[in-house]
Amino acid sequence: MVMSKKLEELLLESIQDAAEVSPSMFLSLAYHSLIPVMRFIETKPSATYAGKRLRKLFETKNWVLDAKLLDGFFQLAGEVQFWMLAQNKGVMLERIPEEDGKTADLRMAGTDPGLPQFEVKTLSVSSGGWMHLAKMAEDSFQAQLDLQAKRFSGARVATSIQSISPHGDVERCHQQTTMCKNLINKAIGNIKAGQYAAAPTFLVLNLMLIDSYYNGTTDLRPVAAGYPHPWSVRTGVLWTTAFGTTGQLVHGLPEFEGKPGIEGFLGLEGVLAHSHFKELAGLLMVIHPMGEEPKIYGLMRTADMDRFGANNQAVITSFMALVGEQWNDELDCNGPQLTQH
Repeated sequence: MVMSKKLEELLLESIQDAAEVSPSMFLSLAYHSLIPVMRFIETKPSATYAGKRLRKLFETKNWVLDAKLLDGFFQLAGEVQFWMLAQNKGVMLERIPEEDGKTADLRMAGTDPGLPQFEVKTLSVSSGGWMHLAKMAEDSFQAQLDLQAKRFSGARVATSIQSISPHGDVERCHQQTTMCKNLINKAIGNIKAGQYAAAPTFLVLNLMLIDSYYNGTTDLRPVAAGYPHPWSVRTGVLWTTAFGTTGQLVHGLPEFEGKPGIEGFLGLEGVLAHSHFKELAGLLMVIHPMGEEPKIYGLMRTADMDRFGANNQAVITSFMALVGEQWNDELDCNGPQLTQH
């Protein structure tokens, strides 16, 4: 009997096959955090659907070079990754069968009424999502051509340069504003008003492809002070993604003292501040700090925390189990606990 290869082996082979043509920097950087996801899928009977989809994808020749297929891989992997992280924290979830697209992806296991649900979205890169991934793949291919040309010319040391720009081309004086707007627009573009009103639902944003650059817990505050310079004051991109307002001033990171520290007004409402999404119980984010295991951050409205605390403890219990001290609200009540840059 021939044993089929493990998902992690097939994924590694896919990365290696593309390496000489057009290496995917996103896959390479995420690979080690994706190995536990592949193992979770193979050991979780209710995740069989994901395993079938991945094996079919891995059978597709050069799928890594197809931006649409690559984006689809990250969407699926991001959903299962949150499921796995939740289980590791003692929050047992079960998948909600797909019906007409109006239900969330996962829900807290149990039969009690009012148990929370979780809609998971892996936000793609800016400037067109998979089309921007295709552009980066093209740049990667060109870099490989340049590298091979140097080798063939007899160069003893051949190098090439490739950059990753998940937020696209960003003006130096509008970095914080651009990141805030990108995350807000992408999050809102993935949900519809009233879509999750049937049960308390958290919107989960897996930020493995696009993030806020500074992934410490201070980004859960309205403003983060003291980094990267002692005099720095920057807007918390993650907090603003949830609670930003149109008239909010965005604090940027000037190159040096004496340059303007205000980038301008945000001009958008954050996900939890938006009037169309009042039914959302809160916002969860899967963060991927460089060299660390993925973490879950959370943001909830103060009124919702009070309401669920009084009427639906399961919502608060699951939220706190998922995020620990890595959470905040619109009033910055947990700000003193958020000190990591």
